[in-house]
Amino acid sequence: FPFAGMSLGAYGAGALVALMGRNEGGKTLSREAVTSIVASLHKYFKAGTPFAESSAKSVLGSGFSRVVTMAISDANKRLMLQCDGLIDTLVQCLLLDPGNKRRSQDGGDALQEAAAGTLHELSLFGPWTAALKAHTSAMAALRELLDVGTKKAKESAAAALFELDDEARAAVSAVDDG
Repeated sequence: FPFAGMSLGAYGAGALVALMGRNEGGKTLSREAVTSIVASLHKYFKAGTPFAESSAKSVLGSGFSRVVTMAISDANKRLMLQCDGLIDTLVQCLLLDPGNKRRSQDGGDALQEAAAGTLHELSLFGPWTAALKAHTSAMAALRELLDVGTKKAKESAAAALFELDDEARAAVSAVDDG
């Protein structure tokens, strides 16, 4: 139910995420709840909306923190995979564009770190591994993050790339075996 350009369903879904977003067994989130949460994050990156000018701290607190919580559960990861544009939005949350004003704002580093951590978490799940490998801009963004990210973001990017990049994994295995 939309009100003042916002979905009240997203707020209800946010409460569900807080209550059971990490559950692996028993009751899990519905497809609609997951879609609603992802849509509430997308709005911060949609040009021409009042949310497009929101601060990094607002994006992290209002939209992204729920996505981070959802990404813990494999049941939710399956549903998140069905959300159009989620990978692109996660890449935008890395704040790699030098012209992105959120990059230097209070909360910018935390948003970047949360996005990198979420991409790492998703990379640990087989169907997401395939989706991320196939998404060339996500792979390029993770590699770029190794050079320009915060320490924590670099660590998450390296861990995600280890899961996603067969050549990197083979090189590490060769070093470990040698």
